[in-house]
Amino acid sequence: MNTTRRQFAGLLGASALAAHSPFAFAQDKTIRVLVGFAAGGAADTVARAVAEGVRGHGFNMLVDNKGGAGGRLATEALISAPADGATLLMTPMGNLTLFPHVFKTLSYDPLKQFVGVGKACSMSFALAVGANSPAKTLKEFLDLARKDNSMAAYGTPGAGTAMHFIGQLLGKASKVPLAHVPYRGGSAAVTDAIGGVLPCVITTLPNLLPLHQSGKLRILAISDEVPLSALPGVPTLKSLGYSDLVITETFALFARAGTPTPLVAQLNKSVTEAVQSDKIASLLRKLEYQPQTATTEALDKQLRDEHARWSQIVKASGYAPEDS
Repeated sequence: MNTTRRQFAGLLGASALAAHSPFAFAQDKTIRVLVGFAAGGAADTVARAVAEGVRGHGFNMLVDNKGGAGGRLATEALISAPADGATLLMTPMGNLTLFPHVFKTLSYDPLKQFVGVGKACSMSFALAVGANSPAKTLKEFLDLARKDNSMAAYGTPGAGTAMHFIGQLLGKASKVPLAHVPYRGGSAAVTDAIGGVLPCVITTLPNLLPLHQSGKLRILAISDEVPLSALPGVPTLKSLGYSDLVITETFALFARAGTPTPLVAQLNKSVTEAVQSDKIASLLRKLEYQPQTATTEALDKQLRDEHARWSQIVKASGYAPEDS
């Protein structure tokens, strides 16, 4: 087939546009998804599920675990990368909304340096006691804690975490002087609760649910908006009268601010389609995560709303920010 000079010029123009298109990198370059935690953890599991789903929706994602400093190293690595969409961050939302209020200094500003790409899922937190605990309900636990200080301790994965503040808010609302016991990670706290060393543990629901189902722990309440089918008979803190204790954790993808808007929109479409697919949604539910999606605008609004909410909670608690 012969090509006219005008057609040839048109082809050259199209090629030039493609070379400068924000989508050009995707044709020969895999998107690196930074995860600030070790392989096998919650953020890593969610990131790999999304990456698997996105492969059939226009992009190829490779998870890059960059653990350290509670996820902050991966966040800093995103800020150091070009704003071209080739590097994204999968993170618990709390790393961007709570951390600014519990650390004196951070090397990044989540309200200025990030743009929401897509939401993957959320998870609840739960309060549990050992199987041999006399407390069968949250009221019974609080009554025991009110009468006996040794029963008022609750363990969490660490100071300054969402779980730390859930315990503080519960103690304040119930007028029971609950005592926080910070651990270096949730596993040790769970082990001590199972062994009866720790009266109560507050941590992520996916970590507690298998132990509840096997009878090693007893979940007394969850921090979700509504009860979960996987926990028949287990109430929400809200249903027990603690309306301020609807606190969940969102896992979402973020890019650097300045990433081309058309690319962010296309990534959002791909992530949304992946999470809503039967395969990925079923996988996330099996792991006790609630699949959720959002537009980039809704995700950015959630970031700002939760940032403001945590600011109020942390200030009201009197928590002293730590060095980052």
